[in-house]
Amino acid sequence: MYLSISIDVSPRDGSAFARLGQQADRIEQAGADFVLLAHETGAGTLEPGRLEAVVTLPWIARRLATPVVVAALPAVHSVPFHIARALSAADFLTAGRAGWLPLLQGGARFDAAYGDAYHLPPGDRVAKHDDFIRATRALWDSWDQDALILNKDSGAYLDSAKVRRVDYRGPFFATMGPLNAARPPQGHPLLVRDLDDVAGSTIPADVVLGGAERLAGVDARGAVRLLKVIAATVEQGEALVRAGKADGLHVAGPDAIDQLEALRRHYTRQPTTGATARARLGLAAPANPYSQATTHSKKVPA
Repeated sequence: MYLSISIDVSPRDGSAFARLGQQADRIEQAGADFVLLAHETGAGTLEPGRLEAVVTLPWIARRLATPVVVAALPAVHSVPFHIARALSAADFLTAGRAGWLPLLQGGARFDAAYGDAYHLPPGDRVAKHDDFIRATRALWDSWDQDALILNKDSGAYLDSAKVRRVDYRGPFFATMGPLNAARPPQGHPLLVRDLDDVAGSTIPADVVLGGAERLAGVDARGAVRLLKVIAATVEQGEALVRAGKADGLHVAGPDAIDQLEALRRHYTRQPTTGATARARLGLAAPANPYSQATTHSKKVPA
């Protein structure tokens, strides 16, 4: 059984990272499979964390040495180039254990910070969410997986024919590329979707989480399915996992770490094989639509 949890602290004083580290150490010891850097409201809604997730992820991954570490971020207010670059670095630093969770919830504080230019009619929010994902992925696809050579003997550093402009143009974002960072070890970091946040997206996710009705009502298309539970519904959640209606539990609530520890005492971690989280979860590597087979390539010296 896969186990997932959210982690977040208020940055109200200078002890925020110390408190976050203490929680991370406990979660690592408990054996979580997924850790979402996200703020969880009292109603169980996920929002971008109060500490910026793409900045926190490389630091916290030193303490969270085994789970997939997922950065929750505002889909409507984020810039594809910045996110693609930051998450590429995070995926390298974690040896292929990074994920991202673009969210629509919690946008009010970002509207206030970014101004009216980012205000959208409700009908456009999911469309921009999806366009943001496509544009970010296109930037990762501006590099082939084997573009880096790093051969000290020959002095070859990069196969420049495997780095290209992608000229992505969508309804909200346009980017020519290429990204000034290599393609992540996973190809794309794991895309996580909270079905309670956005259910109308047309982009398949690698991991989905939500309530029982949400999970039952969506075509997960081979994604890892995490059922949201609190202390009062853990037993029901376990039964649904045993019945094959979910692949694991996302534990929420004020005693979430306690629940995580109790569950792990009863369920051993899934055996893992493969170099990256995507491989260990049995998820296919994303195809690169921009790749072209080349017989003659220009090698860039180191």
